[in-house]
Amino acid sequence: MKKQLKWYIKNVYKERTMKSAWATGKRKIELIDEEYPAPGPDEVTVKVKTCGICGTDLHFYREFPGGEKIPLGHEVSAQVHQTGKMVRDLHPGDRVIVQNHIPCGRCRACLQGDPYRCQDIQTYMDDRSAMAEFLKVNRSMLVPFWGLDYAGASVAEPLTVAFDLIREVELKPFQQLLISGLGIIGLFCIRLARIGGAEKVIALGRHHGTARGKKRAEEAFACGADRVFDTEDPDWGELLEKEFPVGFHRIIVTSPPRTIPPLLPLLSFGGTIVYNGISFSETDITFDANAFHFKKLKLKASHAIPNWGFPLALESLARGTIDYRPLVTHTYPFSELLQAFEAAANPDEGAIKVLVTFED
Repeated sequence: MKKQLKWYIKNVYKERTMKSAWATGKRKIELIDEEYPAPGPDEVTVKVKTCGICGTDLHFYREFPGGEKIPLGHEVSAQVHQTGKMVRDLHPGDRVIVQNHIPCGRCRACLQGDPYRCQDIQTYMDDRSAMAEFLKVNRSMLVPFWGLDYAGASVAEPLTVAFDLIREVELKPFQQLLISGLGIIGLFCIRLARIGGAEKVIALGRHHGTARGKKRAEEAFACGADRVFDTEDPDWGELLEKEFPVGFHRIIVTSPPRTIPPLLPLLSFGGTIVYNGISFSETDITFDANAFHFKKLKLKASHAIPNWGFPLALESLARGTIDYRPLVTHTYPFSELLQAFEAAANPDEGAIKVLVTFED
């Protein structure tokens, strides 16, 4: 009992305040003091260990849509810090990842066995920052992991997004795939397409003359791309049409929505394009609906919430089936959060995935 009391005083009682990070303006982040989030009966408070900077976080940082402060972070690996009295299967010190969206389990879609179309998705992201020293969530949002460090576990979230893109595009063996956007999700998609038996995987990046563009093109080849094109080259579309006159069976777009229309002519008859790239400043696109109709094309959105695939993602990362290490290019402590965001945004930094770590 004395040992447990000492642990409680050291790890819980003294931790009555914490800092969390919020976007409060364009290229402005504030660390806000909050009370330590003690868990309710079916909740768990975790000590955040690593949090990745996602492309969405960068949009919040650079564009600051909506004009109100925005919580940052959702690619979280953590350590269980305190559990509610109803939580029996997790204990302080356990290593977990935090799902940012889960199905409710109660709506019509969930009760009919289709949680992917949940009508009441549960999330912490509306009012809690995961780029924080502590985070309180419902027990059902946590997935334990083994055989990985915290950095590796934190990239499981973007890997699950890549899983969703590959599932939605319905890639079959011996098909030709074009991938636009070479952030970590696009690079993961290249690797997954190779595992899935794609005949050709062609990648589209930007600004190969910059450190970031060059690094991402190099990693695209390392992940299994056959060719990598720079969309800053004015002839990239013509070169692709000449080299692949029949077109691509499938296209995955992790780049902004404005990149979709130029890709539609590159689809083969009956082809499918799936996208998850977002923008808060350029949301509208136009294309020739008749050409789209007569070629029997499909345009689908992938939005990987509620989260799914974490057990497989964690296992793939732990086994080395998916090698994340070359893609984690920068790591910063929480005390240097602004520098971390600037590195992620700066094309001269050569960043792919930037991680933020939290000291004990």
